[in-house]
Amino acid sequence: MAAEEKKAIVEWRRQLRGEAQVRDDKDVSDADIASSNLILWGDPGSNKVLAKIADRLPVKWTADGVVVGKDRFASTHVPILIYPNPLNPKKYVVLNSGFTFADFGAKSNSLQTPKLPDYAVLNTAGGKIVRAGFFNEDWGM
Repeated sequence: MAAEEKKAIVEWRRQLRGEAQVRDDKDVSDADIASSNLILWGDPGSNKVLAKIADRLPVKWTADGVVVGKDRFASTHVPILIYPNPLNPKKYVVLNSGFTFADFGAKSNSLQTPKLPDYAVLNTAGGKIVRAGFFNEDWGM
């Protein structure tokens, strides 16, 4: 995930022509939560902000793996998602994802559209998406 985070920061500069605001999880302030959408990297054991909200997300993620609805995935899987921030529902949290168009979005801004739905589960062992979908109108499954 560290490599994906680095890539997202580089692509932010390259494609959006600005500097991504980066904070260590321990340095995310109440003011940041009030004013910003947050892109959180890591897992609930390594990211303090993610640990605070993990039990309030519709995709469950523990050391044992990922649970989406009735589907369970091994600990080699990670969730990627966008969801209203449980600490400030007027803003969003994004988990473990940068641009989903990064590989070809620089060719034309007409290609800079999301390539994943609201959530996905990634098998880190093979790098493949094993489940993806949209939340309902109430942000539920």
